[in-house]
Amino acid sequence: MSHILGRTIVSSLALRCVLFIGVAVCAQLAGPALAGVIYVKHDAAGADNGQSWSNAYTDLQAALTAAVSGDEIWVAKGTYKPTTGTLRTVSFEMKQSVALYGGFAGAETERGQRNWEANAAILSGDIGTPGDNADNTYRVVVGARFAVLDGFTITGGNGSSGCGMFNSNCSPTIANCTFTGNNANSSGGSGAGMYNYNGASPTITNCTFTGNTAWQTGAGMYNRSTGSPIVINCTFSGNAARVAGGGMHNENCSPIVTNCAFTGNTGDGGGMYNDDSLPTVTRCIFSGNTANASGGGMYNYSTSSPDVTSCTFSGNAATYGGGVYNASGSSLALTNSTFTGNTAAGNGGGMYSHYTVLLTLTNCTLSSNTAASSGGGMYNSSTSPTLTNCISWDNNAPAGAEVLNTFGTPTFSHCNIKGSGGSGASWDSALGADGGGNIAADPRFVAPATPVGADGVWLTGDDGLRLRSGSPCIRAADPAVAPEKDILGLRRKTAPDIGAYESFPASTGPAWLLFR
Repeated sequence: MSHILGRTIVSSLALRCVLFIGVAVCAQLAGPALAGVIYVKHDAAGADNGQSWSNAYTDLQAALTAAVSGDEIWVAKGTYKPTTGTLRTVSFEMKQSVALYGGFAGAETERGQRNWEANAAILSGDIGTPGDNADNTYRVVVGARFAVLDGFTITGGNGSSGCGMFNSNCSPTIANCTFTGNNANSSGGSGAGMYNYNGASPTITNCTFTGNTAWQTGAGMYNRSTGSPIVINCTFSGNAARVAGGGMHNENCSPIVTNCAFTGNTGDGGGMYNDDSLPTVTRCIFSGNTANASGGGMYNYSTSSPDVTSCTFSGNAATYGGGVYNASGSSLALTNSTFTGNTAAGNGGGMYSHYTVLLTLTNCTLSSNTAASSGGGMYNSSTSPTLTNCISWDNNAPAGAEVLNTFGTPTFSHCNIKGSGGSGASWDSALGADGGGNIAADPRFVAPATPVGADGVWLTGDDGLRLRSGSPCIRAADPAVAPEKDILGLRRKTAPDIGAYESFPASTGPAWLLFR
């Protein structure tokens, strides 16, 4: 009996001992709510070990030091600086295959619960005297291979290049971030918001680049000697470059830019400047950009050869080429795109092309562009573009309201050109060569005075440059050349229309909605 009792006593003591040790071990190893997650919260008051929100690191640098490949760092709202000292060379240096996620309130148990708009996680380079950028860090963030930066505001970098973020020979994923108030203001400074260099091909989605400035080029973003950066659903607004590429500057690279807006940027190539580059630009808006001299919306230089599809150039301004400026051996393919309300203080309200190797416009619409001197719609100097299925109507200039050529002979086929006389004996040869199928009749736009439409949003079903019933442009295009879809992404008819927009009956209804 005592033997059994003894066993009972021993078992009870052992069980209690095991439970005690287990609780103690759990207390010692109290890890994150999710394996591989490191927590950062600037005002956490716990153990400062990053293992939970209550014990979060208060310093993001400490979390980066602790992180290993595959970890996620969750950062709560607040402002974080790369150093508590004043050494300007210190940055947040990302780690390979480590993901940084901002936008947490500080109590979430799942990443999907965060809200980066409501819970701003700010990475700031303002390490010295508050508000004085002269002593700010040179670069706020430095990228790494396979790293992720998602849900942050990056601001206050002040140096020569890559002040907001610098990526060299790496391809991080960047999403839901705002790059603002970064300054590449030293002599030759470029890429204030982001600088991608030496083979870097980041994927950048749902980001905003605004209010960045550069002494030289690429105030919003500078892509140089890179592969193919992918930029999707991003906004470039109010960035200013002293020389070129207010929004984006591409040099010796092939970026893919989709569903982006370039608005209110300044510098030659106010929206985008391309130098020896092959960008693919699709469903983008270039609006209200201003050039120092040339290319309000876009500037294409040297051997650059952009492929531009379903884009809008509106309200841009320059001395030469209010919408687009093509020069010095560049080429450009434009499809399903519109030019409206662009202005040039000199020549080429919509577009100016000088020594352009290959220039093709297919199903494009140019309307209400203005040049103070020549070529309200287009000015071609030593350039012979090919225009097919295009409309040029109600552009304005003292000489060559629609098109003016000097040492160039454009070819027009199945186009509607105001004052051209149409194909045949009445054709105005000063415009260029008559390729057949051309007309010169009012295209009957839906609302030419408000090309953006009543909703104030481009590339939607109420855009004013759509065609009304009875337009002479309906079913008058060359089907062999017309693209499969129009600027809104709507499938063209078997007998397609001239211009960027395909006409459909009102009963089409919801099909007119935004294609993005």
